[in-house]
Amino acid sequence: MGSVTDGVKTRIASFVLARSSDPERISRRATWLRQADDRFRHRDRPSKLRMGGPRPERLTCAAVQMKATLSHSGREYVDLVYRLAAKAAAAGADIVAFPEYSGLPLLGMIPGMEKILAHADSLAQAVGPAGDVLEVFRFLGPYADRAYRAAFSSVSRELGIYIVSGTMVLPDETGSRNAMRSLGYIFGPEGELCGKYHKTHLMPVESGWGIEPGDSMSTVNIGGIIVAVPICMDATYFETFRIARLSGADLVIVPSANNEPYNLWYALRGVWPRVQESQVYGIGASMVGTFAGQTFTGRSAILAPLELSPGGDGMLAQASTYDSEEIVIARIDIPLLYKFRADNPLRFNLPLYRKYLPVMYRAALQARQPSAGQSSKEGNDTWER
Repeated sequence: MGSVTDGVKTRIASFVLARSSDPERISRRATWLRQADDRFRHRDRPSKLRMGGPRPERLTCAAVQMKATLSHSGREYVDLVYRLAAKAAAAGADIVAFPEYSGLPLLGMIPGMEKILAHADSLAQAVGPAGDVLEVFRFLGPYADRAYRAAFSSVSRELGIYIVSGTMVLPDETGSRNAMRSLGYIFGPEGELCGKYHKTHLMPVESGWGIEPGDSMSTVNIGGIIVAVPICMDATYFETFRIARLSGADLVIVPSANNEPYNLWYALRGVWPRVQESQVYGIGASMVGTFAGQTFTGRSAILAPLELSPGGDGMLAQASTYDSEEIVIARIDIPLLYKFRADNPLRFNLPLYRKYLPVMYRAALQARQPSAGQSSKEGNDTWER
């Protein structure tokens, strides 16, 4: 990490990070924010959704379109998370989804990082070779993880809602030793941790940094509604949604961070076709704005099968811009989804799939194994999708 973590500066940075990421300070700040918020001062924090409770017929969902900024402390970060989540909660949201790399603002907790990033065209240019990017995340990891968890847990608790946190590159104790993964959490209305998810299809730049892909897809039962969370590039592959649907998913949430000029067809290539193929509701939550020289675009949206959307286009709600902060709100109707599935069942030709797919997947896996002397990690200095 060069000058950021050398010698005395490393010890100073560690001290600052330990204080900045203190969960108790973050939690108290979240409580103060809600108590000072006139929208919630005289309101209990009820939630239709309870782990193990009855399934609600309708659910109000929110997709956060979040601008990439830096937070200099955990308190600043919880201010950001609260402001966005509270706007959704005030509009009646039961579940709020944040975008991929929603934890990037926590890089601002590292002393001097704001200055380092100010004139950089990429994270790698800011801190050195690609491997150094991972070392930045590894150095920040324990502090970022506790600040990240504390912020989303305390805001969920204070607002009485479910929050899907988006992602951050964090240490993952379920992976190999010292594994760093792009991962996120689902928190419930009491601030409880309900689930965890990993990115399973990495971009070349992420592989080049040394991030490890997840090796499983899990679902979470929230008050009788089954939720799955593939991340960004994961949604480009139909298999991820197929796994989610066959695992019982009713709602699939896709946090994303696309650093490319906005194009409608690019934006629709992931979650929209997957929703139509899988007969699920979908939420796409996008990161926007410029961070470390990279510009992110996207239009957060809440989607449904064509037949269940008022305009017949698969959209229940969509952001009006691709580069500004917005909160997208829509209601989903679970009994209506189940009736649609019953009337239009997916007809899988399982004998055909058994005949071809296992062999094809094995062949593809063997083809991807690196030959002698060849590295399995390839990447570049962009976030290009």
